Amino acid sequence: TKAANPNTHSWVYRNVVKALPWFTSVREILDDPAYSGFFLKFDPDVDAAVPRCAAENQTKCSIFYHDQMQTPAVPTPDNPNPDGSCPETGCNSGMNPTGEYLFDHRNSSLLPWLLENHILSDTAIGHPDVDGIFMDDYWCSNLVCSSVPTTPGCPCSDPVQGATEVDANQQKDMGLSDEDIRDLYYAWDGNMQAIQQAIVDNGAYTWSLMAGQGNANAMPDLLTKDNCATKLRAACSSTSEWQTESKLFGLTVEDNEPSQLEEDVAFFLLARGDYAWLGWGTWGMTWPFNPSPAHGELPPLPNGVPRPEMIDRDFGKPVDTDGFCQEDQDGVFTREWTSGTVELDCNNFVGSVPTVAE
Repeated sequence: TKAANPNTHSWVYRNVVKALPWFTSVREILDDPAYSGFFLKFDPDVDAAVPRCAAENQTKCSIFYHDQMQTPAVPTPDNPNPDGSCPETGCNSGMNPTGEYLFDHRNSSLLPWLLENHILSDTAIGHPDVDGIFMDDYWCSNLVCSSVPTTPGCPCSDPVQGATEVDANQQKDMGLSDEDIRDLYYAWDGNMQAIQQAIVDNGAYTWSLMAGQGNANAMPDLLTKDNCATKLRAACSSTSEWQTESKLFGLTVEDNEPSQLEEDVAFFLLARGDYAWLGWGTWGMTWPFNPSPAHGELPPLPNGVPRPEMIDRDFGKPVDTDGFCQEDQDGVFTREWTSGTVELDCNNFVGSVPTVAE
């Protein structure tokens, strides 16, 4: 990617909630007894809701808690399209079954290992071609949400309190009390602050630093006719987070095609501050290759979804006297760029942007 375009910003995926054994560094310490304290374990006295042993090899078991909600697997009639297909002999996940394991952030030795081997290593931002990290998942605690309801991620519903996107029976299967989960949340939160600071200190970035993207929310700001005027009135203020923080904007998509492209691009140009990104505002792990994709659908279509020409135009720079958008009429917003006038009529939900930058 960098060879084709040195100006491209390349990011890699990392997860410090889940210990994913398809990362070599994680797999090696899962197999090393010296690091067993880094991982949460099954309660040995509980009949767990998730299997402790590999489906393809019942002798390959683990004391470490893991589920198979979003993992590679051997395809079966009940699950023909797992998130990555492995051969009949199983996935190469070392001595333990393939699964989503969980880091125990209460272990004070974990953070230095994560920084050195998972975040700042030469497979992450320690590599000269990597500019940032997609951090994923978070911990959520009912006790924390009760005391501070505005905590990002509250109320816990992804699917329950504990680690996000992990089996709903996780608390029982690990024998954790509500206080344990509270302590895990605070330990994870403290480590995440240190990790984010280390990322910035090393000249990189992560999306959880963007406004509204705490806890890897992964949900860009989307424009609708109903919220159009409200969002732009806020954005046109010099003190709003639209101007003072980095923001993630999204294109509204239907059937893998932008459904209001000119309005979305106009909104981006009107509302954005110095640091803003515009991307695909929809979920789907195999986008842009399959229409309405589900997890694990392969192979991809050969050419993907065409990139809209409009988002590649060079619109230049804002030239407003005060540097922000204006509400010239009730519900009609404009902003001057060096390429021309950008306008969004929220009453009729019609946007216009310059055709070609001058």
